[in-house]
Amino acid sequence: MPLSSYLGFKRDAYLLVAYSFFGWLGGNIAWFVLPFYFKSLGMDYSEIGTIFSISTLTQAVLLLFAGSITVKLRYRRSLLLALLLFLIARGLQVTSTRFEVLSVASALLGFGMALEGPALMSILSDEASDENRHYLFSLNSAMGTFGAGFGMLLGGVLPGVLKGDPYRATLLIAFFFIPLQIFLVFLVSPVAGGEAEGIGFSRGLALRIGKFSLPSALIGLGAGIIIPYMGLWFNRRFGAALSSIGGLFALQQFMMGFGTFILPAIADRLGSVRTIVAFNGSASGLIAGMPFLPSFQLSAVVYIIRTILMNIVNPIWDAFMMLFFPGGERPAALAIRNLSWTLTFGIGQYIGGYVFDRSLTVPFLLTGALYGLSMATFWLLFAGEEPERGETTKA
Repeated sequence: MPLSSYLGFKRDAYLLVAYSFFGWLGGNIAWFVLPFYFKSLGMDYSEIGTIFSISTLTQAVLLLFAGSITVKLRYRRSLLLALLLFLIARGLQVTSTRFEVLSVASALLGFGMALEGPALMSILSDEASDENRHYLFSLNSAMGTFGAGFGMLLGGVLPGVLKGDPYRATLLIAFFFIPLQIFLVFLVSPVAGGEAEGIGFSRGLALRIGKFSLPSALIGLGAGIIIPYMGLWFNRRFGAALSSIGGLFALQQFMMGFGTFILPAIADRLGSVRTIVAFNGSASGLIAGMPFLPSFQLSAVVYIIRTILMNIVNPIWDAFMMLFFPGGERPAALAIRNLSWTLTFGIGQYIGGYVFDRSLTVPFLLTGALYGLSMATFWLLFAGEEPERGETTKA
């Protein structure tokens, strides 16, 4: 894998990669500590779950409109609006202990996340050619993953060393990463988005978005069934300590970060479709076999491998998808694809909680089957449709 493949991008591209690193760093500090913070405020699990679900619901609702909003505001302005929402939300979390106020903060975070994803990926798409876009997307994903790993580590360490209210103090540290992201976005040159293109008026556009959304929806459903409950499963199945589980999750983030650098070179050789199917398909089999493994150590190794295989191809997915959409269509396409995953992930969370109460094995079989079905669908839809480099397809 030549290092030169990750060099030679414009200045704005590297600013956005730094934006992703600090965003995932601060975001995962907050993500790790928030459940403990809410618990320290006297909330029960139902109230905590309600606050988190508000974020998912509002994100899903706004994703219906995020594409049009993004192209009308332009990409950089959309990012700045998302960051303003994040700043207000984190400020409310740090300054208030009321359930109602914290629920509003969760809704603002959901709105911000809906705007941020399409805007960021659209800018990155414009910063690279079709030939090297998957390298830029992989670089961005890898640095974000490293940031997430550091964030999880800091989220676990900081409450033990900070004085006073350690959880709130940790959230305050996460808060200060947002102004840094705002500064980085201000350094990015204004990027003009195309005119909004209505999905309902273009059968061809709707069909292309639907072809990517269907496999994504199946993966979201499968992920929702098990991913939110993996820590609890390791604890119930093997009696693993929370510190061991936290270390496992941080380790897999760092390994994913390194693995993400390798994937573009593999995709260059195999093609994006074969790479996606091979990696996600292998992960499907591993997740289905996890409940039959005899020890925590072996299960941890398999889970790390499974997570790497499943996630390091995400930038290859995104770069491949961008080949099918010209610039003005990209925000809407990304928003609807993200919506398909978010909605089914939420449904999967409900199904997973119900099934895990009854079996520690069946959820893994369901997820493995859904992942496998997703890859079979993706192969049927896109085998033979991979465009030549430099070509944008309308197929």
